[in-house]
Amino acid sequence: MVEECNLFVLDFETTGLNPYLHDIIEVAIKKLTTNDYYQTLVRPSKLEPGIVRYIPPHITNITNITDTMIENESIEPEDAINNMMEYIQKRTKRGPIYIISHNGTTFDFIILRRLMKKYGVSKRLMNRLRYIDTILLSKLFIKEGRFRQKDLCKRYSIENENEHRALSDVNTLERIYIELCREYSKEQRKEESEYYINNPNEIEHNL
Repeated sequence: MVEECNLFVLDFETTGLNPYLHDIIEVAIKKLTTNDYYQTLVRPSKLEPGIVRYIPPHITNITNITDTMIENESIEPEDAINNMMEYIQKRTKRGPIYIISHNGTTFDFIILRRLMKKYGVSKRLMNRLRYIDTILLSKLFIKEGRFRQKDLCKRYSIENENEHRALSDVNTLERIYIELCREYSKEQRKEESEYYINNPNEIEHNL
């Protein structure tokens, strides 16, 4: 059963597109098929003196996250990562922990590994983590079209109510992941439509 699996959906919002360089400004993580999540704004490094202190204007245009929000509502990145890892630990049983992200292989997972290492997350916990990128999952069986999150929303008639905010993206990706698993189960002629939802180890192995 999916309730027995250690499955979490993760999204970072950042000050730019370089996962090795840019700072996180928001994180959300949610255990799959539950209403239980952790979300927070995160304080990035200050910019060079200018009109804004933290968030480049083009990022505010995309995310609607402003300097004022960062000043009033954010926490330090070390606290955000430690809180997130505590959230995960309290909601997992023995065995692997699966982190699901869209474009995670080239973005979110890189950021996560970088920050876990930077802030001293235990190697024992880090070694339990497994990664599922929904772009790679999509490419296993979707033969045409694009694989952006909004393209998959269109494919499955899913609405993202607040695109480019971490919690809304996580809630949306949760629904996309479930639909992808069901379609992949059908494509692989599995008897159970929930087969790959309940067997994330096989998805990870196939990516």
